[in-house]
Amino acid sequence: MNLLDKYLFKEFLRIFLLSVIVMITFYLMVTFIDMAGYFFKFKASLEQVFRYMLFKGPVALLHVTPICVLLASVLTINGFARSSELVAMKAAGISMLRIATPLLLIGFVISLLSFLNGEYLSHQAERETKRIYYEEIRKLPRKAMFSGDHFWYKADDGAVWNIGKIDPTSHSLIDISIFDFNPDGTKTLKRTMARKIKSKNGDWIMQGVTIYKFGEKGQFTEEKWESKKLDRAIIEIGELTKVRLDPEEMNLQQLQVLIEDTRNRGHDTSKYVADMHSKIGFPLISFIMPFFAIPIGVRSSRVGGTMLGIGVAVVIGVVFWFSFSMLMAFGAAGRIYPVLAAYGTHGIFGMVGLFMLLTDRQ
Repeated sequence: MNLLDKYLFKEFLRIFLLSVIVMITFYLMVTFIDMAGYFFKFKASLEQVFRYMLFKGPVALLHVTPICVLLASVLTINGFARSSELVAMKAAGISMLRIATPLLLIGFVISLLSFLNGEYLSHQAERETKRIYYEEIRKLPRKAMFSGDHFWYKADDGAVWNIGKIDPTSHSLIDISIFDFNPDGTKTLKRTMARKIKSKNGDWIMQGVTIYKFGEKGQFTEEKWESKKLDRAIIEIGELTKVRLDPEEMNLQQLQVLIEDTRNRGHDTSKYVADMHSKIGFPLISFIMPFFAIPIGVRSSRVGGTMLGIGVAVVIGVVFWFSFSMLMAFGAAGRIYPVLAAYGTHGIFGMVGLFMLLTDRQ
């Protein structure tokens, strides 16, 4: 590593770390303001609020890292250009691509660290924040166990629900078994199986229903219906959604198990596959950002100062995030391939940025 590389690293890291501190602080402030009403409503203690916000830290770091890399890249190059240091480098025969190489390298390292954060830290922190909120603050424990793609849920009436898939959008459950037990919970009295259960006007309507009733001596009876109303207290979809693990609470290995189990039962896996690729695609944004941030930083220095550079960086970040989110939504819906959904925006912005780097003539 020569003196130039060390100088670029130092300037980039100084701005990057400052950006991380500011953005995480802003992220946590917005989170606190958003949650403050619930904290007061359920009389959360200061210790509970502190731990909730503390465990939001790794999640905040994961989310703000790409924009911090973008800001650091733009402002580092913008500062060099305004002080004529960039001109001196190019006059010495150093190409723009060579100048950008240290920033591209550090962007890759930050992407790797961000991926490790998502894989080993932030998903557990996200799970803990939800546990604190539901179990400690709201006094509503997650009455469930997650296994593969199945959710084992204990209802208030003592029945155990085994749910293959929860679809909050259509207010339906897929591949369900409901086990009813005797009062002391030592014997199964009835098992209700349904291909699908849909919430409609406050009722559960079951489709493809088979009910097994078990007698004292091991005998059982079987009843079948094409459609039948569920004769029990209704469990809100929101309550069932609360107990499931969201993709942000899972790592790659858990998502792969989820996908395999879902595929083996013949269900659509588009959303889960898209979520799995996003576990890699989102941290990779930090590597892509310098490709187009550096030439933007050079060009913004020609017509404005630091504030223009920050404004341009924010606009780029918003456009990138909108494009990435839109493609991910199409991927989750099965409209495009999940790989294209997770990495398509990276490819477009990366190629545009590389072209701008190679054609810069300042």
